[in-house]
Amino acid sequence: MRLEQLVAARLSRKLERDLPRSAARRLVMVGAVLRGGLPLRRPGLPVEAGWVLEVLVDRARLGPRRADAAFAMSQRDILYQDDALLAVAKLAGVPTVPTADTSRPSLVRAVQSWLTARGERPYLAVHQRLDRETSGVVLFARASRANAALAGAFAHRQIEKTYVALTARPAQPPEDRFRAASPIEGRPAVTDVAVVRRLRGGLLVEARPRTGRKHQVRIHLARAGLPILGDERHGGEHGGRAARLMLHAQSLELDHPISGKRLRLECPVPEDFRAALAALS
Repeated sequence: MRLEQLVAARLSRKLERDLPRSAARRLVMVGAVLRGGLPLRRPGLPVEAGWVLEVLVDRARLGPRRADAAFAMSQRDILYQDDALLAVAKLAGVPTVPTADTSRPSLVRAVQSWLTARGERPYLAVHQRLDRETSGVVLFARASRANAALAGAFAHRQIEKTYVALTARPAQPPEDRFRAASPIEGRPAVTDVAVVRRLRGGLLVEARPRTGRKHQVRIHLARAGLPILGDERHGGEHGGRAARLMLHAQSLELDHPISGKRLRLECPVPEDFRAALAALS
């Protein structure tokens, strides 16, 4: 069993709540899981029989159960809001839209509950989705008069998307800037990539997709020899240096669908991303 699995399973029973594995990974990454008084910072470390582990947990900081995530929304999660648009900061581990499992939380349900609690109309039109393990900015239309224009802007690639990712450090250093243009599932796909920082244990890169294929940034970086840490599906290392998929939707830039004013919506990188970045430095 991996260390993160053991921590998630034992703490879930001890705390009588459903602790996601992503939360267990974060506990390991920040040094809260000790053996012999020393922190074990490798979530993927195989656990051996006879180990005695100590886990330092602040119940208050763990927050509510995932099933109650809709009630955890607060004003600090709102990146931009007016009568037509709403931009929010999505946490890693939460799906953007509801799934077939009605008991599972989603960003859409969380935002609708937050709006309802404030006495506001919970209208939300979804034109953008982030992978469950990806964090960052998600934009909704919150009025029907803005819906068609926002849908058109996404469909015609008029919205500038910027992601940041932590990747493995390849044997052959990449160029500071390059364009990935290999097709995905037979369809054209283009991503512009820039190396932001060359770290001791990896790279911090910026990716700007010019098309909108599923998993585009993940696939193009993997094909360039730069798999994102935590992306097991596309060859990325999972465990030791990655608390989750280290991909963050940092910003969206677009013309407001009603006023035409140019907007830049930014979402700071979360704590687990900063911790992984520090570990690679």
